[in-house]
Amino acid sequence: MALYWPEERVALDIVDDPNRRPFEGDESYTVLRVTCAELRDYESYKRVMGRLCELLGRKMPTSQDWEKGNHELFDMLMRWDFEEDLMTGSWSDDEDDVDSDMAHEDSLDDVEILASSQEAGERMRAFAEQDGRHVRNVSVWDGPTPDGSFEDVGPSMRMSTPEFFFFRKSNQMSLVDAVSMGNELCGKYRTSCTQYNLTDEYDFLTKPRTSRARLRRYLRGARGTKECKRAKRVLRLVTDDCSSPMGNFLYLLLCLPTAHGGYGLTKAMLSGAFENNSSLMPSSDGPYLAYDLCWPDKMTALQYTGSSKPTKRARASLNAQGMHALCVTDKDAEDPDRFDQIARKIAQRLGETVPDPNDERWLAARKKLRKRLEVPRFNCMRLTIDDISEHR
Repeated sequence: MALYWPEERVALDIVDDPNRRPFEGDESYTVLRVTCAELRDYESYKRVMGRLCELLGRKMPTSQDWEKGNHELFDMLMRWDFEEDLMTGSWSDDEDDVDSDMAHEDSLDDVEILASSQEAGERMRAFAEQDGRHVRNVSVWDGPTPDGSFEDVGPSMRMSTPEFFFFRKSNQMSLVDAVSMGNELCGKYRTSCTQYNLTDEYDFLTKPRTSRARLRRYLRGARGTKECKRAKRVLRLVTDDCSSPMGNFLYLLLCLPTAHGGYGLTKAMLSGAFENNSSLMPSSDGPYLAYDLCWPDKMTALQYTGSSKPTKRARASLNAQGMHALCVTDKDAEDPDRFDQIARKIAQRLGETVPDPNDERWLAARKKLRKRLEVPRFNCMRLTIDDISEHR
């Protein structure tokens, strides 16, 4: 979003706000550009407000009473977080648990039992049904359960944490599916993979439910087990901050190891946006809020643009400040040969070697990967405010 003080010709532009409408004033404005992270930390927030007061010709209050009240107001606003962190519902029968696959805390009428044995699971099923809840399934997990695997949501209810969900599923899925699931948990969207009641749509989230760093810390509680070793292999390929199913799809094609059908490129940054010389990348002149995939040190990016190529203006905004953005459309994503041309251009920009296009072993692996992944068919997957708003 952008806030304006027309008389003083000053604007405050929050450059990574998901609901952002970029600054639209002329060159007579002085634009103070900030990020959400700067406004969430009290000390950096104070510096921003101090600078804004200077631009507006106002004196920022300095009394201790004002400072105390301002800090209390700031803390209160920061506690207003409407994104749910809870992931999987649980029941408690002595030391047994129940799992509701990515259910909402306030709608645990539909649950999936998670138990240490089938016998315990059936016992908990009976308890749950007596309490008027529908049980979709009973799952058995007899592996390690590290500290931080559950959160209490009631006297006899617990919910699995995102970290425990990742740990279990990474030991039950293929490596490709597990990495995709990990990207979703560490990203800003969710599909039926991590939220059972989503079917033909996906949700955009304002913050990830977990991160690679949190998963890494959690897995220390299972150190030395075969389950931990498997989860760590998956985690090495997971990345943070993916914002759409298409971004995840492109990342997997490009960055998975060649043995699994990917191009083996250096891990990309997902949903990257930058500021350089007081200018944004992508530029606010265009519709895109961030790059789907980016390799900042090589000034190279990949942007999904939907059913058509970007306009001249949109392309210019993507190539701001020397960034070289390659664009991919729906047809490019669907056609292995068209996508191959884009992938090789990216590899050339990165100075990296990719499999020979005639390597039959790699071609077979790529075919297998594409058969397992499939191209996402959701509407509105571009990183623009209009498309993102469709999924909030």
